[in-house]
Amino acid sequence: MARRRPNAFEVSFPEEAQGASPSLLSSYPTDSSSTSRPTSLKRKGDAYGAAAEGRQAKRLQLPPPAFYEDEGYERESDSLVLNGEDPSAGEERDGKPDKPVRVLDDFTFFDPNHRNEMVSLTAIEEDDGVERQFEGAGVIYPYVVNEEDKGQEDDDTPPDMKNIRLGAILRYTFDYTQPNDPVWIETQFAWYILRTPSTAYAPYFQHFFTPRRIAQTVVSSALKHPRRTYQEFLQRLTATVDAFGRTYQEDHIWGAIPEIQEAVDDYDNSQRLKAHPILQHILRRASPSQTRPKRRNEVPHNRRPPPIKALLGNPEIAVLKRENQTATHVTPFIASLARGLVHEELIVVGGRPPPRNMAEEEAQKEATHRRICELVTKARQRRNRVEVQRTDYVGGKTSSRYLTAVAVEGERFKSGDFVLIPINFGYSRPVRRQEKEYVPPSKFPEDIRDIAPTSTIADYFWFAKILYGDIDTKMFHVRWLQHSSQTMMEELGHPQELFFNDLCDHVPFGAVISRIVVHEGPDPPPKPDEYFVKFVYDIQLATYTSINSEMRDLAAQDDPPYNCTICPRLQQQEQEQFDTPLKDEKGIVNGVAYHGHRYHYEDFVLYRADSGPAHIGYITGFDFRQMRGDQVMTQVFLRRVGRISSIADLLPDDVPKDERHVFITDELATVPLRDLIRVCYVFPEESIPNLQEWLSLSSLHFFIKPCTAEKLEELKKMEHFFADAERHPLKVLDIFGGVGAFSMGLAEGSGCLQLTDLVEISPSAAKTVERNFPDVTVHNQCANKILRYSIKQKSGQRPETPKQIYDGKTEVCSLSKPDVVAAGVPCQTHSYMNMFRKEGDIKSNLILTALSFVDHLRPKLFYFENVPGFLRFSFDAKQAGIHRLEGGVPMGGLKFVVRALVDMRYQVRFGLLQAGHYGAPQRRNRFFLIAAVDGHPLPELPEPSHDFPDNAGLEVKLPVGTEVRPFRMSNGTAPHRHVTIGDAISDLPRFDWLHPKPHVLLYEPQLDMRNRRAQGIPALPCVTSSTRCGLSGVVEYHHPPRTTYQETARRRPTEDLQHFTRTFAPPKIERVLSIPLRANADYRDLPFDKRDWSTSHPFSSAARKNFRPGLYGRLDENHIFPTIVTNMDTTAKQSRVLNPYCHRMVTVRELARAQGFPDHFVFVALDHNVVTMHRQIGNAVPLQIGTALGRELRLARFKNWMMSRQDAIVIDSDDDD
Repeated sequence: MARRRPNAFEVSFPEEAQGASPSLLSSYPTDSSSTSRPTSLKRKGDAYGAAAEGRQAKRLQLPPPAFYEDEGYERESDSLVLNGEDPSAGEERDGKPDKPVRVLDDFTFFDPNHRNEMVSLTAIEEDDGVERQFEGAGVIYPYVVNEEDKGQEDDDTPPDMKNIRLGAILRYTFDYTQPNDPVWIETQFAWYILRTPSTAYAPYFQHFFTPRRIAQTVVSSALKHPRRTYQEFLQRLTATVDAFGRTYQEDHIWGAIPEIQEAVDDYDNSQRLKAHPILQHILRRASPSQTRPKRRNEVPHNRRPPPIKALLGNPEIAVLKRENQTATHVTPFIASLARGLVHEELIVVGGRPPPRNMAEEEAQKEATHRRICELVTKARQRRNRVEVQRTDYVGGKTSSRYLTAVAVEGERFKSGDFVLIPINFGYSRPVRRQEKEYVPPSKFPEDIRDIAPTSTIADYFWFAKILYGDIDTKMFHVRWLQHSSQTMMEELGHPQELFFNDLCDHVPFGAVISRIVVHEGPDPPPKPDEYFVKFVYDIQLATYTSINSEMRDLAAQDDPPYNCTICPRLQQQEQEQFDTPLKDEKGIVNGVAYHGHRYHYEDFVLYRADSGPAHIGYITGFDFRQMRGDQVMTQVFLRRVGRISSIADLLPDDVPKDERHVFITDELATVPLRDLIRVCYVFPEESIPNLQEWLSLSSLHFFIKPCTAEKLEELKKMEHFFADAERHPLKVLDIFGGVGAFSMGLAEGSGCLQLTDLVEISPSAAKTVERNFPDVTVHNQCANKILRYSIKQKSGQRPETPKQIYDGKTEVCSLSKPDVVAAGVPCQTHSYMNMFRKEGDIKSNLILTALSFVDHLRPKLFYFENVPGFLRFSFDAKQAGIHRLEGGVPMGGLKFVVRALVDMRYQVRFGLLQAGHYGAPQRRNRFFLIAAVDGHPLPELPEPSHDFPDNAGLEVKLPVGTEVRPFRMSNGTAPHRHVTIGDAISDLPRFDWLHPKPHVLLYEPQLDMRNRRAQGIPALPCVTSSTRCGLSGVVEYHHPPRTTYQETARRRPTEDLQHFTRTFAPPKIERVLSIPLRANADYRDLPFDKRDWSTSHPFSSAARKNFRPGLYGRLDENHIFPTIVTNMDTTAKQSRVLNPYCHRMVTVRELARAQGFPDHFVFVALDHNVVTMHRQIGNAVPLQIGTALGRELRLARFKNWMMSRQDAIVIDSDDDD
């Protein structure tokens, strides 16, 4: 019989293929040639090997005897089920059901036969002459194979945790070939991954763990870096802190010689392993032969591995495993920025950055310190001697009060100079009415020896640009600048970079201490005591934007005091705080201006409501009441405008409930002007050539059935813009693209983008993209490999072409040159709830990969998305425990991203957006950052279009003290009502799960089943022999679309509705069918005989939480979906998953509707697993957010297009006439 050739999955992930079912393996195409591989090495509780020779091995000694005090924990049993575990989901392997996989924390192992004496795990298989039994105790919680949900949910609460006493410990396992792989133990009932020992047990675990971790580090490093020398290895090892807070020393290696030697001997290709330089050096000191300690029993080598390998017999999860992650690849620029912040050994593509010249840096630091001391000494003196020459007056006329130059204490300062001004300087009591004199800051150090060597000039001085002097007040008028360390970047800012802000001020002549050299341009000057400025920093919004050079140059042509660009803006803002009546060309009042908005007679407006969406009104008049001085208080007379959707219950079923469809009422209202929010635009339906296009342009567009010429003219110009954009769309590259939802939303909202390339590591997600976007080039590979290939290819090299993961043989194509890069970077390591965070976790460093794509490709725009937990992430956090990180730069991840983008000459803005604010029927809070290259319009973050009940947690609280709130968030101000579950899914076909034992049902449940069948609602079998239960292909809907949401989802016909659920074992089906068909019903409504351990036992998690709602929870059609995640199950953390209309959980299509996917979008699962589709949906960016961001991009580009094409538009208008 011919030997079967390995397929693509087996070649890419050989270990995971061991656990895969034959059907899964056969579904992947085989490669054209066979591939051999070394067998992975599993250490399974074997005894110590030989002691070292030639150097005394310094073995850790067991601590003095100690004893575990029984705390009365519940005993482990077969009936124990944790929330998130499915008691019926175990698949049989080798004729036996899988045991659940759990995490064991705060653990202790002991011998119950000897007064609970604490024992090391080594004693399980080493015979110490004592007849022992081994048990354990600690905190357990479910192990999550796929960590994608970590950070996805807004509450980010920790997993279900329980104190438990374990039964007999059967064995432990430990993989030496994988760096940082954990210790496993097996009991009669479960597998456990060990996390952190209890305080009392820590010395015992250290005795067991330290030599094995050293051996694991040695072996895995030799396998991963075959050319690394022993000295290089030692340098890295001795810079590492172990799980117990100690720094590794070389002696730890010699103390672990027995474990290292035995690990090598047990490796299948041990001779090849021994040839590695690291092991050659170490094993020279090891004894060639030495007897092992006496064993309690001989353990066979063909032990069954932990079941996690079987769970990972799946390419969708295999590509996400830590040991299968490709090392982070970066450009030289990103590598230089990350130096000292990132613990991973980065792979620099395109040449390493030059090494730091430490001697030069120290010399610069000393020079800076001397300079600070000189400036502080100078600033502590009173500086009141002022000299002015005739030529210093504007126009050379002494009659003018304004000056272009002033000499202070003999030093001459002139307009245009950049200067230093002491922080928090004081004023003296004026000598004359207008004059103010400089007083040195009281908090400046009196002794310059108190100035720290690490201080910077920005610690003591503000930066400013002199615009002019005023002889009457003895003051300079200056425009302030922010040093990078005084912006949100703080300690990660470029030490030579300054930013203009929108503040100006008057300061005493004497407050100007010294001139500095500032270059207005993008590049840092070579001299360290010089500075550069290229952007404006908004202190309130923490944005970095291009300098308006046109306005600056125009102002520079004016004489003082009109050469300040800030003063007119501040005056305008002050004026906008007051009501200002507007008049037409005849001088007749026809409206009012307030807060930057203009309101006229017969305008439609949004005005504030106490709750729900904003009211709509039609202005019929104004009442201007004269107040003190010139101030006016305005009342506005309105006719109320109603929404068709608010009277949906009175409408026929065939009339859609469109939130944009309005009607004018006879109801009158009088409101204060301050309650008006903005103008909105209402047009008769027949006056709009393309109604859907009109409505999609803005959330402020409505229509009315039985206008403003300016708005129709704008629509006409927008058509020209779209025609131009269609001819020259911006090309988009989506990295970490999933199924393309983020870029899909951006493209739909903007009308000027075209997705050309998408990089995605999941084979099924990649195939989903190919199915739905046939014109998109899909790169089914790790983003790091695609980056490396693209950089090397662009530089003229001929690198090996990566292969598509889904078949292992098709070569990926080259990347197109994009105009836009979108990156929804994987978020697990940024999660608040990620209890297993590790220093240097390479998944955290995918941010660096994304930034390297930007550096390599230099697109015009960059969109970055992540979970809110990203705001707490810092690269340089230190390991403070086995799975605990502390320290690091506060918000270091965000600061690093902003610093990198600003250095690359990108403008930046960021904020938190809630999906429900933009029409998604779910709660989903996400972080977004937008970057635009200098000179390109930077889009705004979108204002909420839908009134959403939850506005909490949307401000970004920066360490610098600013709370970033880019838009109004209060209820009663958005144009539309929030979208409910019913609005989203009520039209989808209805079906129930078929009861597995209908004959045992009582009369009432059987009657209910018959009634539902009579109503045309079928009951479909949900059996584990099938992967799904429900409806596929072309299916008739339950009713015509009744909401805009449903109409949008069904705009194009679908070939496969994919209206099916996962399948479960009969006990779970029975429990689901027993939940009443009532909103918010859950496990508490189950008959007692249908409850399982997790929902009824007094020691269960549900009991410990006072049986709070959620498990087996039914959705409320009048409410919203909880955050859509990848693990949707009745006992998972996201357990409110039962359909509001049917006896079943929600389907793939219903989850897709919750994320905004249209019905024609088809999901592909190569493993035929519904959970794979859940994963694709849960990982997506809701289309409504992408669309809202796209609209802002279109608006920004349209404004820019209008400015550049004004003449052409006039000509087109003439031709049309």
